[in-house]
Amino acid sequence: MPDENALKIYPFSPDSNDMEISTSDALARALDYGSLKMQALSNNLSNFNTPGYKRRDVPFADLLNTAVSDDDPHGDNLEKPAITISNPGGAMRLDGNNVDIDTETASMAATEIFYNGAAQLMQNKFTALKYVISGGGQ
Repeated sequence: MPDENALKIYPFSPDSNDMEISTSDALARALDYGSLKMQALSNNLSNFNTPGYKRRDVPFADLLNTAVSDDDPHGDNLEKPAITISNPGGAMRLDGNNVDIDTETASMAATEIFYNGAAQLMQNKFTALKYVISGGGQ
């Protein structure tokens, strides 16, 4: 069941012909995804010892497949990402909890790298825009 407090990420505007706007939108969505993924991973680590807790995830592959689908070239029907209950390996402890602390911490490190990369790209984009607006150093 999707989390009501999940971040909302909206598809690209099919009316947009401005590549710069699309780049900003893509970077904003990448940051939103990274933030939501970190939230899910943090919840998993926080509930490592909670009996019956099922790990949560934000399925990026599903979103990507929907975004590049030939059936929806403009992303009009792109699903909003949400935290979902996940059971990747099927391994479950006797208490019903399926959180693997090693997997979660590795995923958290990878997500942090992803998020920092998207943030750096966004910062570079705004630095370039600031340079152009100021007259290109003249």
